[in-house]
Amino acid sequence: MRDIIEDELFSSSVIKDLHALDFDYVPEELPHRAEQLRKLAQMFKPVLNNIAQNAVIRGPVGTGKTAIAKKFCDSLVNIARKQGKIIEYVHINCRKRSTDAMAMIGILTHFDQRFPDRGFSVQEMLQILHKQLKRREAQMLLVLDEADALLKKSGSNLIYNLTRFTDETIKTDNPISIIMVSQKDVLSELDSSTLSTFKRSNTLVLDKYARDELCDIVTQRVGLAFHNDTVSSDSVDLIADIASEFGDARFAIELLWKAGMAADQQHVQLVVPEHVRAAKAETYSIVTETKLQNLGKHQLIALLSIAKRLKKDGTAYANTGDVEKTYAITCEEYSEEPRAHTMFWNYLKEIENAGFITMKLSGKGQLGTTQLISLPDVPAEVLKGKLEGLLR
Repeated sequence: MRDIIEDELFSSSVIKDLHALDFDYVPEELPHRAEQLRKLAQMFKPVLNNIAQNAVIRGPVGTGKTAIAKKFCDSLVNIARKQGKIIEYVHINCRKRSTDAMAMIGILTHFDQRFPDRGFSVQEMLQILHKQLKRREAQMLLVLDEADALLKKSGSNLIYNLTRFTDETIKTDNPISIIMVSQKDVLSELDSSTLSTFKRSNTLVLDKYARDELCDIVTQRVGLAFHNDTVSSDSVDLIADIASEFGDARFAIELLWKAGMAADQQHVQLVVPEHVRAAKAETYSIVTETKLQNLGKHQLIALLSIAKRLKKDGTAYANTGDVEKTYAITCEEYSEEPRAHTMFWNYLKEIENAGFITMKLSGKGQLGTTQLISLPDVPAEVLKGKLEGLLR
């Protein structure tokens, strides 16, 4: 048994650096987020003159909110250091530290890892924070990630006290700037006194990533995380297509990681679309036996023809012409008369509407204009087996 475990642990992998597939990993370049970083730099320019600034970064899951905050804060700290200024950057996950006391303990642990997790009131901890910053002749840049969790549980008190920090310590050179990160509109959760310290214009709203943007992100992570020539371009395209439904870069990166694991499990040196489909099926599959049983016989045959074609070609996409030819042959296998082109097309639209396939127009490199069909949700081989069982 130990030999099996040891063999697997030390077997070769298409992945060279797992860290580059971690959700907390921030690459040197953030694709398609340069403009947002520029806007943050404009907002926080006064910080270099010891003037506190506050901002909000808002957007759906997987749009790069945390990555942008980390990248910007790290850069600002380094730039300030070159000018002889000290900025202490502290990042608090409010989902994990959802009370004022827990958040303050997290902040003070940045300055003293042995800081006790009980025994001090929030007000006492604020005074300790003031002394820590004064001792270091530093200002602080605080990111409250998932800030809505803190506001929901504890209200605005801590944020109010932190943003008024300079009021109580008159003419201090140790101001505190805050960036709140959230999926929600957290400004609407602040009381009027706290809201007055946040400029509504200092809100950075991130949109979901478009399909081509996701393709660039996945391509970057392939270069960072995988050995050369171990991920096919078809696989990258398919991951981008699947993740574009949600506009979620995290989902795209997770699919890439799990597709790499699927290739490793088969001990092969190339991640192909079939591995991506396996990753999607494991992550979030909508193909169920019940849904398949709701399809008519010719819809099942049409879907089986797609699975056969994709399995045979080993590609991410099959064109409708090739699938229709396979459909005619498959009908003969099941003693069915192939339906005419118009009816076949209707079958494709019906199984697309049911969520089993996706269809898109062919792009460059394809002769004429044709529809390309992909099977994003389940490995072609697995689906083929399920359909053959149902048709029998």
